[in-house]
Amino acid sequence: MQPKQYLTELESALEQYRFREVRALTDQIDPTTFDLPQIKKALGLIRRRRLFADLEHAATLFTMAGREDPVIRRQWCQSLLDQGRVLQALVTLNSMSQKYSDDPVEGPEIRGLIGRANKQLFVKDGDPESLRAAITAYRVDWERRQGDYRWHGINLVALLSRAKRDGISTDNTLDAAAIAQQIRDDVEEQGATGIWDYATSMEAAIAQHDEDAVLALAKKYIQHPDANAFELGSTLHQLKDVWRLEGTAIGNKLLPVLEYAALQREGGSVQPMQSGKVPDGEGFEAVYGTEAVVKLQWIDTLYRCCTAIGRISNAATGDPAGTGFLMSGADLCPGWGNGPLFLTNSHVISLDPVDEAPLLPLQAEIEFTRLNGRPRVKLGELVYSSPRIEMDISIFRVGAPPDSSKLPLCSFLPKISNTSTQRVYVIGHPRGQELAVSLYDNSLAEYSQQYVRYRSPTEEGNSGSPVLDRQLSCFAVHHRALVGKQLNEGISLEAIKRAIAQIGS
Repeated sequence: MQPKQYLTELESALEQYRFREVRALTDQIDPTTFDLPQIKKALGLIRRRRLFADLEHAATLFTMAGREDPVIRRQWCQSLLDQGRVLQALVTLNSMSQKYSDDPVEGPEIRGLIGRANKQLFVKDGDPESLRAAITAYRVDWERRQGDYRWHGINLVALLSRAKRDGISTDNTLDAAAIAQQIRDDVEEQGATGIWDYATSMEAAIAQHDEDAVLALAKKYIQHPDANAFELGSTLHQLKDVWRLEGTAIGNKLLPVLEYAALQREGGSVQPMQSGKVPDGEGFEAVYGTEAVVKLQWIDTLYRCCTAIGRISNAATGDPAGTGFLMSGADLCPGWGNGPLFLTNSHVISLDPVDEAPLLPLQAEIEFTRLNGRPRVKLGELVYSSPRIEMDISIFRVGAPPDSSKLPLCSFLPKISNTSTQRVYVIGHPRGQELAVSLYDNSLAEYSQQYVRYRSPTEEGNSGSPVLDRQLSCFAVHHRALVGKQLNEGISLEAIKRAIAQIGS
């Protein structure tokens, strides 16, 4: 495939969220026929959609074709960082930094990634040396005013502030408050040239405890045309993981607003705030005005839904196996009473060897990650099961932990319209990680017998996740991806209810 055709088809696939086609398209190219601008465009398109495994694959192809341009190797390193392979990336980044230290473009970019890599190590392990190494990396280009120096500067502010809160000693010649003020002055003097200037200024205002400015800048950030779910999700990670704003006064005002904004867009995923953090209406009022109460109610409903969802793992080994959720027994069968039931796929937990499930019921443990203390419970009686080739459902009685909720049953299946998008939300534990809401091209696509099909991309670990409509009522259980159709598929709860009724009749 020629470069121009590849770039055209790649851009179309990404715009239409046909992400599973990216690898196949890339494998059809001859990397030696691409010039550097074409390579940079291809890698940039893939990175923009955060398809980091595909970014790694594409960068590797160009490198193996003999291209030694540092921008290719750097983006390969970024793909590793975003896949959690931090130490592997750092080896290459440190080597590149020595070689390209004086390059006015690549030098700052490489040092920025070194800073990010060490920041990730600190967030993961809490090692003070990683934090100091990140500060050292970000400091160089902030002080030289090279490259994207505001990005380097605001990371300095965040890490210096975190070091002070955690009692970690750093170079006392660096003043987080002073750097924050310099960033805000710089943006004000030169003008905001892009979306990240608003995000950067917002973080600087956080460092200065200037709440009015934080919310005013958040409004400009959210309303920017480039503020998609990827950018908002990245900001949320920074505010939660580095600034640790969850549970703080400003966090209770700001984080729900950013989460709501991300959840109204397509692309990326959002990890909702921990339970017990009541959204503060002042943040919504400052950003959204008179409609704040509606948005506050919606995000509060989402938080309650998250307390009904559990991560399934092997109680002995801790290996994650999937997702499941709580519902009222009476919603599925009147004779089952109002007590909580736990639903997941039979290909996740089953007594039937035909289902090839990784867990037997006695082996499973359910962790409710959005509840305080992250309680774990065992499953009770199996009240209903259907093979993976039929309803793919296992339903158990369970002793639900205090403060958990039960998902409401959707009273009717959402309608598919040719004139408007019927959006759906899949909430689960992708790859066994923290609870996340899948956004992307999250529209309802079709119905077929017991199956519901939608474009919300999911990952391994989402099996058994609830599928919710715009009102956050549950109408299906996610069970697999249809690669050929570029769709995901769930089992309709209405079909499950009919199957249960036939057994009881």
